[in-house]
Amino acid sequence: MFSYKSRYCVAAAMAAMAALTGHVEARDIDLQSIGYFQFSPLPPTLVSQTDTLLLSDSPEYVGPVGGTLSAGTINGNGRIYFYHVNEMDQPHKIAIVLENQTAYPNTVHVMRQLKSVATPDYFAAGRDLSRKDLEQPLNESPNARPLYSLSIPPQGRKLIFSDLEQTPVYQDALFTGIVDIKTEAPVFARVMMLPMGIDAVDASHWAKNLPIDEIQLRGTYTGSKRNMEVTTPFDTTLGGAFVEIGNDREDMFINGVDEMQNKAFVRDRGNYGVSYTLKIPTKGNEPFRLYFNPLGGPYSGSFTVKALHQQGARRGQTDTRTYHIGGADGISALGDGTILDSRIMGNYNAGDLLTLNFMPAGASNLPIRFLLIPESLANPQKHQTIAVNVPKDVKDSLGHPTQGTTQIPVGPIGGKDSNKGTVDTTKSTLTPSKQAENIAHEETKKLSDKAAAEAKKEAQLKKSKEAEETLARKKAEEAKLAAEKAEMARKAAEAKHAEIERKMAEKAEADRKAAELKAAQEAQAAKEKAALEAKKAEEMRQAKEAKRIEAAKRAEEERLAAEAKARLEAQRKAEQEALEARRAEEARKAAEAKRAEEARKAEEARIEAARKAEQARLAEEARKAEQERLAAERAEAERQAAEARRIAEERYQAHLEAERKAEAARQQALAQAEIERKAKERAEAIQRVKEQQENARRRAELARQQIEEERKAAQAAKTGPSFNELDDIHEDTPNVTIPNAVSIDELTKPRPTASQNTRRRDQRQPQVPQDQQYVQVNPMPTAPVAPLAPQNEQQNEEQNPPRIYPLG
Repeated sequence: MFSYKSRYCVAAAMAAMAALTGHVEARDIDLQSIGYFQFSPLPPTLVSQTDTLLLSDSPEYVGPVGGTLSAGTINGNGRIYFYHVNEMDQPHKIAIVLENQTAYPNTVHVMRQLKSVATPDYFAAGRDLSRKDLEQPLNESPNARPLYSLSIPPQGRKLIFSDLEQTPVYQDALFTGIVDIKTEAPVFARVMMLPMGIDAVDASHWAKNLPIDEIQLRGTYTGSKRNMEVTTPFDTTLGGAFVEIGNDREDMFINGVDEMQNKAFVRDRGNYGVSYTLKIPTKGNEPFRLYFNPLGGPYSGSFTVKALHQQGARRGQTDTRTYHIGGADGISALGDGTILDSRIMGNYNAGDLLTLNFMPAGASNLPIRFLLIPESLANPQKHQTIAVNVPKDVKDSLGHPTQGTTQIPVGPIGGKDSNKGTVDTTKSTLTPSKQAENIAHEETKKLSDKAAAEAKKEAQLKKSKEAEETLARKKAEEAKLAAEKAEMARKAAEAKHAEIERKMAEKAEADRKAAELKAAQEAQAAKEKAALEAKKAEEMRQAKEAKRIEAAKRAEEERLAAEAKARLEAQRKAEQEALEARRAEEARKAAEAKRAEEARKAEEARIEAARKAEQARLAEEARKAEQERLAAERAEAERQAAEARRIAEERYQAHLEAERKAEAARQQALAQAEIERKAKERAEAIQRVKEQQENARRRAELARQQIEEERKAAQAAKTGPSFNELDDIHEDTPNVTIPNAVSIDELTKPRPTASQNTRRRDQRQPQVPQDQQYVQVNPMPTAPVAPLAPQNEQQNEEQNPPRIYPLG
């Protein structure tokens, strides 16, 4: 029922219909014409930020090889957020491996896991994950059931989010996702990009850590959940206002450390991966609109708005609606090249408590604003009333007396039909309250029908446009499938060709190995035959020795068993004592944690009471202090940004200098190794030439001696007795022929070493013609000769060459 004292707009009725039907107007508003730059700021205040965030966005573009992208420690509630582009030719995958670096088993509960589409359209990937984050919200209740749990043994590693194993990321595609986990003890998490088919747990042992890029969006942070609240309610009677998020002033960026760089300082510039809960209280006496307004550049993502009605007939009820910026509304992103783009996010009544939930969308830009615009400012043409004459003795529906003419907002004013809005209730048979109610209902119905017709027309246009886009996407998908099919056929042919070559190489290798095996078997057979007799004798000796060893072994085993039993008993007792000590320590820590929690709650209650008292005291001087604080914070932020840029530049230059020095040292070491290798090869070549020259000289000397001996033998044959006379003189001596006889010196000469034996046989011993046999005669007495060193052996051969005589 209407109240005569209250003022109702037709826009309020349409807002109520929108709340019931879920329909949302997706129209921009001319911000300049309504004084956008004179809107009042409503600075948000940080209430709390909790839970750990492991951010993996640097390097954003991965190539030319994969590896470990980000790593950090999570203890308790935590989130892993990844955002990467594959710049490699082959498809790769994202893998997340958890490592338990403690000495005790650790249980990890996976509460939620979300992934976007992998696509070259960066806004589409970021928008998709932002939508899924709101469609599948994280259950934060203490009794929430996890998707699954896993136990990691001490020093063990396990893979989570196994769906990523079957999600290929093709070249130039962006892939992003989040995993929310809860651990009972610290775990070390790694985010990697690996080729498809690689075992992720095994790769976590050897995958190379990739360097951070210039954006430096990776590391371990505190604050994956951020609660903020506007402490000053929005008053609809004071005009337009805005709440700004992600500006690093009222809403500061979170700080963290990069554990892959020895815990270097990093900042999440944009608070990507952080889930926001923003509360905006309102007051006043007229409806208002909520608009989304991007400031930092293009933005495409989703937002959920909850409106808690705190007055009127729907007091205590909550309306929840989700708005999607970009994609379905016909644009890729909002705010490209301008700060005056906007998108409406619902109509609300004064007094509603608004709660916004969102996560900054990947590929989008910050800061952003939420504009709160009274209906009279947003659409002044529709903010009109009709005068209804009501007698003074008539009371409204709440029993309050009226004050004559009551203004009911139903139609236009200022036009040529403006006087038609005045109704004289004394000429009607209906009561004044009933007459006013009928007029308002009729006007509301007309405007609602008109709005429904416009909405239907827009829906038809949108549907036709979506059909065209669906057809285009279908054709593009078919072309993509055809290209992928051709690529698969090409890869299959290459794989088949490679398989044939591999089989041929394996066959050749098998033939070579068979020949080598046969030769080795023949040599082994000869060796075994020669060693068989020695083995039999050795077996008899070993049999006796085995009996003795067996007895000693049995005695030793009994002694070792007794010692092992004693050690096990002592170890079990020590482990029991350690377990009891650990239990006592855990109980002590639990008691301390409980006391700390109680103290923290008491401190929070005290701080809250002090805050409220301080807020009441500072209410009068808030505006002046706020202006001064903003100026000071802006200057401080600029100084910190300049300092951070300077430090980052110095670190980057130091990193480049270290890489340059390392590369120079490596090149110098390679050059030195090459010089040493060439010098070694040259020395070996010189040594081989010397050995060849020495062998040639020896062969020439032996040939000269042989010729000289033959000449002397021929002269002796001419001057000496004949063979018959020799036979007569030595008739009592048996005729003995010694084939291939050698001298005692030759037999006692030290054998050549392994290095000397590498020469060919014809270089070590002169060849004797088959038609002439010689015997070496050494006139020296056969005294034992000490072995000669290799250098002395060579000198001895040169000074005392063996004498060779023909056998007759």
